[in-house]
Amino acid sequence: MPLLEDSITLFMREMLIFKANLRTNLIRSVIFPIIIIVFFGNIGSSPQNVPIAVVNLANNLQSTQFIQQLSASASLQISAVTGESSALGMLSSGKVAIVVIILPTFPSSNPDVAGIQMYYSNTQQAVAAVGIQAISSLASKFTQSVKSSVVAPASVSAPSHEIVAEPLFGTASSYKTFLAGGVIPMVIIFGALFGSGMSLISDRQLGNLKAFFITPINKRAIVLSRIFSGAVQGLIFGFVALSIGLLDGATIAMSPLLAILYITAIILLISASFSGIAIMLASKIKRVDAFGIFAQVVTLPLWFISGGIVPIQSLPGWLQTFSAFDPLTYANTITRGVMIQGSISPSLALMNFGLLAAFTVVCILLSFRIFMSSSGID
Repeated sequence: MPLLEDSITLFMREMLIFKANLRTNLIRSVIFPIIIIVFFGNIGSSPQNVPIAVVNLANNLQSTQFIQQLSASASLQISAVTGESSALGMLSSGKVAIVVIILPTFPSSNPDVAGIQMYYSNTQQAVAAVGIQAISSLASKFTQSVKSSVVAPASVSAPSHEIVAEPLFGTASSYKTFLAGGVIPMVIIFGALFGSGMSLISDRQLGNLKAFFITPINKRAIVLSRIFSGAVQGLIFGFVALSIGLLDGATIAMSPLLAILYITAIILLISASFSGIAIMLASKIKRVDAFGIFAQVVTLPLWFISGGIVPIQSLPGWLQTFSAFDPLTYANTITRGVMIQGSISPSLALMNFGLLAAFTVVCILLSFRIFMSSSGID
């Protein structure tokens, strides 16, 4: 196929340029994850508006006062739920980070009798830690006995005051692990934008594009070769970021081989799609400095609302709505499943990969169309 042959030829050219600037490219790929993972990962995070479901089985004056104090806390977002099953269902679906059951024995001064039962998912450990600390502090004013249970979403069953579920996965996870999983897609995006977009603008400024246009090659190969290059560079940058996170103490809960397969698939989809976006921008923007500004305006908000640095549950409600339309949200779901949960349900994996694949196809097709039309080629 002429298109594939021409694309491979131009791809080899792109990789030779990448190799010639290997030191600069690697330094650029290392600086961002070092700053984010090493610095921010070691100072922790303080999420606000941690979503909490409260079931009041006591229905007395003290339990009402306790709920009022929880509602007044700036770090908690309280939802009153009538039944334990409903509350644990919200925990299982990820709608809340903690379920607080105020038992009929509340308030209890007997240390052997629990007044409050807390369930939390360790897949949202960074968020839950903040909520548990705030709840326990307030509960200590009313009762001396608070029991905590770690409940993995897949294992939530009929509630019982006596059940203490063991975590099924992610027992060694931390905010550093959470952060490392979110940094990988961002590093890939920067690599794709600079590798594909900047390359196209540089070729235009140097006159190389004009030379390509008069040669007997398939002009779509100019776009496809840069998407191939962006995918390869994304693999390099993504695994460099992952290695930095692991060296700094982040962990992977999934088996190594399966984890590599999942992360590789995410890297290829994100790098290909954002290489397409970079080509679209570079087809319309003629200056390197203007391209850099537009690229950051597009990517940084997408990364922030995707839960890259703070859990989506701690964002304001209106931003959470936007995150549902952000492709990076679905990439982060997979990387967090690999690193924190240790497993991903087939239905969730199919949905996330399907949406990312569709987004990638659309971006590639649009990049062909916009590049050809901007270059005056039929």
